[in-house]
Amino acid sequence: MTSLNGTELKGYDTVVVGGTGNVGYFLVDGFLRAGARVLVPSRSTANVDRLRSRLGSAADRLVPVLGDIGTADGAVQVQEQVRQLSSELFAVASAPASWHQSHSMLHAGFAEFKNVIETRLYPHYLAAEALLPLIALGGSYTTINGPAGFINPPPPGIGAIAVAAAAQNKLIQAIAAETAGTPRVNDVVMKAFLGPDGTRPGSPLRGEQVGDFIAALAAHGTSVHNRTIQLTETGQVTEALSGTFA
Repeated sequence: MTSLNGTELKGYDTVVVGGTGNVGYFLVDGFLRAGARVLVPSRSTANVDRLRSRLGSAADRLVPVLGDIGTADGAVQVQEQVRQLSSELFAVASAPASWHQSHSMLHAGFAEFKNVIETRLYPHYLAAEALLPLIALGGSYTTINGPAGFINPPPPGIGAIAVAAAAQNKLIQAIAAETAGTPRVNDVVMKAFLGPDGTRPGSPLRGEQVGDFIAALAAHGTSVHNRTIQLTETGQVTEALSGTFA
């Protein structure tokens, strides 16, 4: 098996947080190709319309949820809308954060550091708080992380995003310890370069492969819980599609 066949998540409801973003598009695409109905929270109908246009006919199973899951009040509103739209979720993939780089962590100032933490880390907590209670006990919650938080030491310019990424990883581990596998909670550290026009040149993985892996993890990774998965190679995607997560 080299790609999703449309039955892996057929009949299931899923959510992609950050689904209108560069990474989120491929997560939505993966869940749709696995047969799922995909709910996508967004603050902007225009962003959802762009996502629909990009997905083409597959967008028939895309359900927009208007709201800002990046704020405490907004997350409560999104939770209530999702509760009304779905009697039970099976999988959530969360990719609300974007890349950040500056000339210097110290010289950029506290206001910029605070902004990075508030916009890259806090939404992961808010999304988990709002959506985990709605997921089936056998379901899956997966966050998407980047490699910056695992580089020692972080090179100049990425200190703030490295802090946010490392904190995200510990946050998800703590949440996973509390769910004890019902539902499964994992943090996938994705090494792929994805932009608004798709996979960037030189990327170790294509965006479609990232979507394949996350959908396969939700569908087949029934024993995979509280793992930090470094997704760096095509072989991992092939194994995941056959139900193997080394």
